[in-house]
Amino acid sequence: MKRRIRKKLHKDEFQQFGISLFTSANADNANEMLNAITNIADKNNILFIGGGLGYLTMPSEEYDNLDIPTKIGTLITSIALSNEEQLDGIMGYFIKPFEKEICNDVAEKVKSELETALKTEFKINLRIDLWY
Repeated sequence: MKRRIRKKLHKDEFQQFGISLFTSANADNANEMLNAITNIADKNNILFIGGGLGYLTMPSEEYDNLDIPTKIGTLITSIALSNEEQLDGIMGYFIKPFEKEICNDVAEKVKSELETALKTEFKINLRIDLWY
């Protein structure tokens, strides 16, 4: 496959990997949990994009040129268009802006910090293809 096509399809050297997260939450603690998650992301120089229960977290204006991966775009659209009752938690992706993937050390550190901060069960995938 030609380089141009691989780039367009986000294959091989153009794949982008991130970390997926789902944690249960309720209307009372959703904002507090999202703040904790975004603080962990900021501390590790990565972005968290996601939300739930009426809340949504998006990249700031400094990331205007960020190409939002397909999975993240689909998730944001579904969260924005859904009723608050449809999602019983917070769901989203951690990404390293403008880079191919989050290194293993940072991924493990994020997981550890989430365990400490969230104090609730969560599902995390430390390496997920963000495009397909």
